[in-house]
Amino acid sequence: MKLLLFFVPMVAALWVFFDSQKHGYSIGKGLLWAIGVFFAMIVFLPLYLVARRRKPQTSPFPSSRQDSPPTACFYCGRPYEGSPKLCPHCGQNLKF
Repeated sequence: MKLLLFFVPMVAALWVFFDSQKHGYSIGKGLLWAIGVFFAMIVFLPLYLVARRRKPQTSPFPSSRQDSPPTACFYCGRPYEGSPKLCPHCGQNLKF
């Protein structure tokens, strides 16, 4: 029975630590959440579950696509995306 009182908080603390890493928390903050869950699970586990929903998930890999608004061609006025050398619509040189 005493082993169970140690095992359940340990498993919950490990889950919180690894889950916090997946949700973008730093190692230090994840470790603090895990320690809190281990020693006072009834308080810190619900707090972590609420705080985890508010934190936006970030990707560890940078986005290769640029989310910039389309630029209008100086010559024909039609929008284009990215930074091409020539306008995809009228063929004018866009690089000066």
